[in-house]
Amino acid sequence: MKPPSRLGAAAAALLVATTLLVCTLVRSPLPLLPLLPCLPAVTAPSGSGYEPTGLAALADAAVYYATTPTVPQQSRAEIALSLAVLRRRAPARLLVFGLGHDSPLWHALNPGGVTVFLEEDPKWYRVVRSRSPFLRAHLVSYRTRLDQADHLLESYRRSPSCVPGAGDGAEPAVRGNAACPLALHDLPPEVYESEWDMIMLDAPKGYFASAPGRMAAIWTATAMARARRGEGDTDVFLHDVDRKVEKAYAEEFLCDRFKVEAAGRLWHFSIPPVSRRENTTTAGDGTRPFC
Repeated sequence: MKPPSRLGAAAAALLVATTLLVCTLVRSPLPLLPLLPCLPAVTAPSGSGYEPTGLAALADAAVYYATTPTVPQQSRAEIALSLAVLRRRAPARLLVFGLGHDSPLWHALNPGGVTVFLEEDPKWYRVVRSRSPFLRAHLVSYRTRLDQADHLLESYRRSPSCVPGAGDGAEPAVRGNAACPLALHDLPPEVYESEWDMIMLDAPKGYFASAPGRMAAIWTATAMARARRGEGDTDVFLHDVDRKVEKAYAEEFLCDRFKVEAAGRLWHFSIPPVSRRENTTTAGDGTRPFC
């Protein structure tokens, strides 16, 4: 007869040992009970496990994505890039340009923080808000068009209100700066009253001529990051860098030297405020004044 294999012998031994253990427990359970691991005591009142708002939001997001056929616009690798920063900085102040299928995700991944969304499409705004009324979101408008992108990039240096070191102040203002066509000058007050730790640029639309494009969003995020007075840098994430406008404006305003990571179509920049830079930039030399 063929001898049993090592795997068969091990399985037989395990069966015998289990049988002996069960028989022993049945005959005299008390002496062996201390050898078994004890479950931790549950002392909190029933229902309190979901009281922290961050945990409740994560639970809601898990159910939402487990039961919907829609998926976030970003890939897993792209989301992981931002999540790594959120893990380090949360609770954070996170400003997201755009509402989408991933909005509940960003809300949930910033437990205890403040996450604000800005959306330009009224119809889509109502759709997302009806599905996720808990999101802190604002409907905003843009003055730019995608087919103006080249002209704005070539001409912004001639507008003192758009350029660092020109005009009355060292840094261009955002709030109320209607003279600069790239400034989002009339956003909700809370956008200007906060210093944002992270800014996600995944909107507005930028894939047809009459769309707003992300020119103003990129300029505004850069101006906010440069003017930061609190500790730390501003982490800026720009999506769809495979497109011409996003790439050109990132190089002009967010700057290659501040790019720290990339994944797929997402670039991550860490922008230090001007007050903590070794050398400040000035306009008028024909180079990129923001870099």
